[in-house]
Amino acid sequence: MTHIIESFLAKTTRNEVTKTKGHQGCGLEKKADKYIKHCEECNRCWEPICKPNNSKKQFLWYENFPAYGKGKQTCPTCLNNTKH
Repeated sequence: MTHIIESFLAKTTRNEVTKTKGHQGCGLEKKADKYIKHCEECNRCWEPICKPNNSKKQFLWYENFPAYGKGKQTCPTCLNNTKH
């Protein structure tokens, strides 16, 4: 005699696993690699941001951020410090 749960699972469980596309994200991880840069002078990661009603360029800074796969580019703060 089989258990009720086992018989239910045998009737409802599919024999084949359907293929899915997996997690459908918005691609932020790819965008992060494209826009976030690593500054070798100050050892921080940074990215430019744009706000809709502001024509001035602004930046976000990341102190403890993995730099693996990020482009190497001197940040605006370090560029301004070396010019003076």
